[in-house]
Amino acid sequence: MKPFQRFKKTSMLSAMAALALTATACGGAGGAGGKTGTPAGKQNEPVTLKLYMANTSDMAIMPEVNRKFEEQNPGIKIDLQTAPVDQFETVIKTKLASGDAPDIFTIYAGTKKDSFVKAGYLMDLSDQPWVSRLTDGAKEVSSKDGKVYGLPNRQNVIGVIYNKKIFNNLGIAVPTNWDEFLAACQKIKDAGITPLGLGMKDQFVTQLVPYAMAPSAIYRNQPDFDKNMYAGKITFTGSPWEQMMKDYLELNEKGYFNKDPLGTSNDLVMQTMASEKIAMTVTLHGRIAALRTANANLELGMFPLPYVKAGEKIWVSSMPAIYGGIYAKTKHPAEAKKYFEFLASPEIAQTILKATNSFSVYKDVTAELDPALKDITEGLKVGSYAFLDSVWPNTVQPIMFQQIQNVFAGKKIAEMLTAMDKAFKDGAAQQ
Repeated sequence: MKPFQRFKKTSMLSAMAALALTATACGGAGGAGGKTGTPAGKQNEPVTLKLYMANTSDMAIMPEVNRKFEEQNPGIKIDLQTAPVDQFETVIKTKLASGDAPDIFTIYAGTKKDSFVKAGYLMDLSDQPWVSRLTDGAKEVSSKDGKVYGLPNRQNVIGVIYNKKIFNNLGIAVPTNWDEFLAACQKIKDAGITPLGLGMKDQFVTQLVPYAMAPSAIYRNQPDFDKNMYAGKITFTGSPWEQMMKDYLELNEKGYFNKDPLGTSNDLVMQTMASEKIAMTVTLHGRIAALRTANANLELGMFPLPYVKAGEKIWVSSMPAIYGGIYAKTKHPAEAKKYFEFLASPEIAQTILKATNSFSVYKDVTAELDPALKDITEGLKVGSYAFLDSVWPNTVQPIMFQQIQNVFAGKKIAEMLTAMDKAFKDGAAQQ
């Protein structure tokens, strides 16, 4: 078995850390993006595009992709620098505010990019040829006020990754409702195996279970839930969130999670699952590739979290991810756009999807997915809703991380939901 590779969450969960920028545009924007090119007299001088990217799961393939781009465009060099996800926010904010902006940098989908747009840091890419090829969902999360500001490159899904050998040995079928899921957990526990892995020492992990619950518990029947939250008509308090959190805690109270989730890292959960001592974990589909790297003999599958009653439809949490945006005042707008057009080409898009084992964001590109994703792929056809941090104000997610940890440490669910309501109201007022 190979040592498990350290994981830093994907962009979606982006998250995780809210990329709220100060609204000030000092040193930024100005609206010149896309209207200026390489100055006259310097047309033949080589151009170096500076990229500053969060080290998400797609970064491993990018050196190879960038080498191909440079071969096809000998006058353009790519200078790729990456930063850990939890450090990226601080550094990119400093770079943008100080006038040391890269030509291209990571932005996140949905509302997380809006502060960059508001500050004028991002170029309007609405007229680029690849925009018409995006799926409706990918275009929506890349847009603000009808304009596209980022290049999506893959779609992520949250569900239950499970060990098929353990399920087969114990005679467990893929559960299709919550009662069956709880029964499966109990049978696995009775066999001396940890049913579910949960590494809450890494805060972003705290949200994965409720994110997987919410599409079925809320948005399948209440598609305007978030719209009504923004309108102040409803709150988290008194919503299905109360039962979701009770059921989340019950999994822990019944001993279905590993011991001490609050003191356990996500990396340790992945290592333990790779050693076949944990049967399931609720996480991003991209973890399948990492688990296979750690143990090539694993028999894996992935199914939607069945947080439903018998006979009800299961909805899935799914979200397109954005590769990056172009700095509005870059000195090389033509070259930056050419680079994005190269990344969006069917051949390169397919290369990135294959490397990240991700779902496509283009209408004309079909992803070659790991066979383990068969069940979750079918689940996507039933119904899905975006990752919640992409539709909520940026103020909510950090509070939710902290409050879920507090609840697992013994605080009341009511206190958590009150804090989330305040964060939502405060954030909505700032937008």
